[in-house]
Amino acid sequence: MADIFDEVSEELKQDQLVQLWKKYSKYIITFVLFVIILISSYQGYTIWNEKKLNERSEEFFKALENLENKEYLKSSEIFLKGSLVQNSGYKTLSLFGLAESNYKKGKIKEMISNYESIYEDNNIDNYYKHLARILSVIKDDFSSFDDLHSRLKPILNNPSKLQMLAAEAEIGLFIRYNKLDKVIQSLKILLNRPDITYEQKNRLSLINKVYTSNVQ
Repeated sequence: MADIFDEVSEELKQDQLVQLWKKYSKYIITFVLFVIILISSYQGYTIWNEKKLNERSEEFFKALENLENKEYLKSSEIFLKGSLVQNSGYKTLSLFGLAESNYKKGKIKEMISNYESIYEDNNIDNYYKHLARILSVIKDDFSSFDDLHSRLKPILNNPSKLQMLAAEAEIGLFIRYNKLDKVIQSLKILLNRPDITYEQKNRLSLINKVYTSNVQ
């Protein structure tokens, strides 16, 4: 008797499973297909993204080669293309390369604009933003003293890894515009800073010696 009840119970369970499958099979199949499509799409994107990254890397180094070979028109074209790609690790580097290409071509206004697009971008790390400011000042023989000095102020007024380099660039500005008193004053401040490196101290001491002797 117990065997008969067991068989009936087993048949009921099977009937329930069949009914459940008929009721939910389309949802289960849809979910499984969705997972398969999701995994396939991710794998496809990973392969595509890696391919694009390799392409951008090759283009970037090709542009560097053109820049080194003084083929500035070719390098600027490639760097410009790389600078327009959003969310790319080569975007910032391409902007630096584009600025250098324009500098070599004598297009100072375009160079300034390239550096400005770096230090005005809030998504770029401060180190690269400060480096862009310093380079734009050093290589810009077009703008006024006030314009150049204002570019350095955000670095000079806030501690950062490049603050000392910006301070040296400021001294270079004072020398360029023949502000002798400012040169000596700034040198004195820098030479007394505890974070000055040995190389910087030697370099600035030599400049200080030259300009101090000129005053006397």
